[in-house]
Amino acid sequence: MSRTKSVTNRIIDVSSMRTIVGYMDDTAEWLCDVGERENIFNKMRNDGRVESLLEDRKNKVLQMYGSLTPTGNKPVDDACTKSLTFNVFYAFNNIMLNAVPYGIACCEILWAYTGGMYVPAGFTPIPRTAISFPQISEIPYGTPVLTALNIPLDDKVHFAVHRNDDGNLNLWGRPALRAAYTFWKFKQMGVRFWATAAEKIGCPSILAIFECKNDEQAKQRAAELTEVLSHWQGGSSGAMGNIKDIKVVQAQINDFDTLVNTCNAEIAYALTAQSLSTNQAEYGTRAQSDTHTLTFDTLIKGDAYGVQQIDQQLVTSFCQLNFPGAAVPQYDIDSSDFADWNTIREAIDRNIPVSLSALYKKVHLPKPEDADDAFVKPQSSPMFSDGASRFFSRTQPLG
Repeated sequence: MSRTKSVTNRIIDVSSMRTIVGYMDDTAEWLCDVGERENIFNKMRNDGRVESLLEDRKNKVLQMYGSLTPTGNKPVDDACTKSLTFNVFYAFNNIMLNAVPYGIACCEILWAYTGGMYVPAGFTPIPRTAISFPQISEIPYGTPVLTALNIPLDDKVHFAVHRNDDGNLNLWGRPALRAAYTFWKFKQMGVRFWATAAEKIGCPSILAIFECKNDEQAKQRAAELTEVLSHWQGGSSGAMGNIKDIKVVQAQINDFDTLVNTCNAEIAYALTAQSLSTNQAEYGTRAQSDTHTLTFDTLIKGDAYGVQQIDQQLVTSFCQLNFPGAAVPQYDIDSSDFADWNTIREAIDRNIPVSLSALYKKVHLPKPEDADDAFVKPQSSPMFSDGASRFFSRTQPLG
């Protein structure tokens, strides 16, 4: 019973920790070059363009199905299939994929003892501002520590740590948002400039044209007209003497769309490594679009492979808790391209064996509950073509 409590008890008291985290400074080294704290990333995600690209990149990975390679040990294989479902990995990866925009993602794994087994019952995200990396410690290098509670996140049964890494040794990982910062900032400044300029020139100016015999009279007359015109508002009317004409002077700001589109394109390159498959291209060719789509797909597969490693850790922990010493199934996220329906149908027509279970899982065909629920198209007579079958099935004579 004591072991069960040690596994299922929560380690982090979220309610008490939140009061401490609010007063903590950010220790993220990747923000030193811009003199900002991590909240700059949260501000960036308020930009609709940035948020849509990140969500698209994240959702494409979350929609991928994973599979467990059987070990041959039926109790282990059946328990993993039953307890480690798609929804479990979806909830887990939804937190772990935050490492893509932010560089690192951590969470506590909550276990419950149900039906004689330890199963994942939930996942609690750990704020990046709540962790640090001590310079001198007995824990392995690179292991984050929950600063407020002085708890190292080295217990892989209870904690998961995932980094978005480009191969360089970086304790905080490589945040994708960092590459988009420059053009996001430039876009924000452009929007502020446009708003300020629009406020100043949004209301048209009124110009009164008149004639005077000398400069002194012109100056006096101009001052009088300026005073009168300054009090005019929408719907006002009035009469002024000795005026030849009144003109409305309009102003405009050019190239604002160019600024925004350029920044959006560069943001797309930073977050998705391409632009045509996420931007509305005006002159892009079909070949360019296919190339950019392939580039985006390759990036998504890289994200899937990265998160697959931390998913394997969850599978290993599950097996260690419930089947100590037993072989652990290998977990793989299927990121390969799946054949389209026309290719599948042609293969079936040519008598090439096709996996029925894959059709239900990949193509999302509705699987019949039983034989009575299955609908199968009646086969026509092999002696006649479709046209001949329809001809001989007529009930009315020709003529």
